[in-house]
Amino acid sequence: MLCFTKLPIVILHRVLNYLDSYDIFYSLYHLNTRLDEIVNSYSQHRLDFQSISMSKFDFILERINPEKVISLTLSNMDDTPGQFRLFLKSHSLKQFHHIESLQLLQPSNPIDFNQILLQLQANQTLKSLSILHCPSSAVNPQTFQLLSSFINNSQTLQRLYLSGTLNSLFEHEFTSSINHLYFNDNIFNTISLSTITSRTPHLNSLDTAITHKLQSHPLPFLDYFTHLTLTIFIDMPKFDMENLLKHTPRLVFLKLIANGKQWFNGQFWEQCLPATLKTFQFNFCTQMNNLNEERILDTFQTSFWVDVKHWPVILDYQMNPTMLHLYSLPFCDTQFYYRPSIDSNRQFRSSIPTDRAYMSNVENLTIDLSTLLAETKNLTCDYSIDNSYHYFAKVSTLILTDHECHLSMNLLIKFLESILDFTCVTDLKLGLFHHPQLIHTLYHRMPNLNYLRITHSLLSNLEDLRFQSICSLTICDSLTDIERISLLFPQLQYLCVRLTVFEQIQKVFEHLGRRLRTITFRHMDVDLQEKTIKWLSSYYGEHRRYSYELDQHMDLHIWLGEVRSQQQRSE
Repeated sequence: MLCFTKLPIVILHRVLNYLDSYDIFYSLYHLNTRLDEIVNSYSQHRLDFQSISMSKFDFILERINPEKVISLTLSNMDDTPGQFRLFLKSHSLKQFHHIESLQLLQPSNPIDFNQILLQLQANQTLKSLSILHCPSSAVNPQTFQLLSSFINNSQTLQRLYLSGTLNSLFEHEFTSSINHLYFNDNIFNTISLSTITSRTPHLNSLDTAITHKLQSHPLPFLDYFTHLTLTIFIDMPKFDMENLLKHTPRLVFLKLIANGKQWFNGQFWEQCLPATLKTFQFNFCTQMNNLNEERILDTFQTSFWVDVKHWPVILDYQMNPTMLHLYSLPFCDTQFYYRPSIDSNRQFRSSIPTDRAYMSNVENLTIDLSTLLAETKNLTCDYSIDNSYHYFAKVSTLILTDHECHLSMNLLIKFLESILDFTCVTDLKLGLFHHPQLIHTLYHRMPNLNYLRITHSLLSNLEDLRFQSICSLTICDSLTDIERISLLFPQLQYLCVRLTVFEQIQKVFEHLGRRLRTITFRHMDVDLQEKTIKWLSSYYGEHRRYSYELDQHMDLHIWLGEVRSQQQRSE
């Protein structure tokens, strides 16, 4: 320790860059004078309060100097409900004089949200602002006035990320100096591309959705655009795409997600893509009717695609039995819907020979086994798994559905082993699923699994298994056996469940409350919500700190702190 503390403080601060703020204060503070000097002079704190326990949240806020913070993430997501409100009770963003990045996740009400935006108005250090998963219940007219005012007046803001019900922002007059914008890349985006670009004249990078025909909203000349990502939800004619690319002649990066057979033509892209383009990522799909797959693939095997640009593609028949997908390699999205088949006519074909690493970007994988079930239904023995299947090396979230039909366990295990690395899976979600015995096998092959979504009926068929690593559990339907949950999941910290009887809610707190950090009760009626909230106040009193949020889906989310000792309650 003596050698460590004698290092130059600049080097020590670089070491602290690799630690989160909780570890810095918990491990180093108040050990000796020199370490206190090192910690107190450190000015690069990055506070990320996503999925944090309330005790750690309180611990950091009690010790942090806002002047030393350059990045802050506040989260009202389901596992930390009410965090905005708790933060505002002890701190104001006006105190964060050197903050460069602010991320607000799932604002839950306009009172807290507007207070944060109001405190931001005079800030002239923020470079990046993210407001994600914003529901309609979190905004009012003042929200858009405050947000547009800040964006208009900020001289430092460079990156803006917005998702949720924030479309009305662009109805307000503002002109921003930002150069990167991510804005609602989904079907709920009702703002035209021309409106976005008129409000942000210095933009060079844009990620958004197209939900309007471009002809009805004339485009300006966007020769400063270098990066463009579009999710297209309309049947866009080829002319509009040609026109868009003519207006963006300096693109170096282009990513497109779109439907329509008009995109399945390599010659079209070869003729209209800007000469400056270095990266072209895409995922196109269309109905399989009357398509010549050989001819399509030939247009993506010219010298332009193979020798000049080195852009390989795949024609994929397995994502959906009635659809044909065409995508660039490596696959450009983090999500993949997979409906595998053993039918040799429904495999995939690549424009060049490929290894199986092209799915390395996929983190969220949904496997629909319905086609495989139908094909193997009448087989008398296990089918040999072909090694031409996709391979997903970095999947963290796995969603399985078999529509409650039987399938050979040996076939199922062999298939799953052939397409993914079990050790990377942290979240397992089971929908309409019939195979309880498979859960035993998967659990023992997934050492890093910590989240499980399952139906209560499927859970009731599990015996002689303790989910020691599962910290987070969602039960899709109503729960009846609360005591059994306590036995099956001894390390449980987060529970999401539907209960309709108040006495069952009380049982959850009595049997699981001490170990839980967050509880979500789904689809509660108003009377049950009010009764639960009132009972919590008397049940915990001063013994335990908690916060809660009610969302637009009638879900009640409760965030629980540590049980307080007598001494803590008297302080």
